[in-house]
Amino acid sequence: AYGVSRHTIRDAIRLLREAGLVERRRGLGTTVLAAAPPVSFVQPLGSVSALLQYARDARLELTEVERRRLAPEEVQAFRVPTDAVDGAWLLLEGVRERDAKPLSLSRVLIPPRFADLEGAVQGWDGAFQELIAERHGVAVDRIEQEITAELLDPEGARLLKARRGEAALRTLRRYFDADDKLILASDSLHPAGRFVYAMTYHRDS
Repeated sequence: AYGVSRHTIRDAIRLLREAGLVERRRGLGTTVLAAAPPVSFVQPLGSVSALLQYARDARLELTEVERRRLAPEEVQAFRVPTDAVDGAWLLLEGVRERDAKPLSLSRVLIPPRFADLEGAVQGWDGAFQELIAERHGVAVDRIEQEITAELLDPEGARLLKARRGEAALRTLRRYFDADDKLILASDSLHPAGRFVYAMTYHRDS
């Protein structure tokens, strides 16, 4: 139909697959997944400001806001320090979006000392760490981050408009102040192709 070789067609299909537009399965052939590449967010590594940029550029549409004590499994999952467990935490859940398209499912835990921000989080348009800095004068000094790979469950796939069982990237972050006290913890799950970490390495001198 196009007057090109099989090699050209194979390369074209490969590029479409890498862009997330088609899917190839043995015995089923090639299936079109989308007419345009999925929205992705490129996250540079290396500084606090770079990590905060994600929260500024991709708005979190909150679906749940509550104040309560943490369950033991939440304490363990978020590596909450034992001296910070007590009290009613502010828990936020929602879908982070960019250009009205979902990028990730996110959960945010804010310690009791900042839980009075419950009424302010709904209308906040930036990073919640910046809201804490503005209202309480406590800034981020250090961030710990863990990155893992997993598969989307049916509910996560539905909320993110992705395929069930699709590969996903989970990022767990904990933000600390200059006194090494936890300011905030977040857990985000991104479907494959919607979040990219970009790194630049330099030769050691």
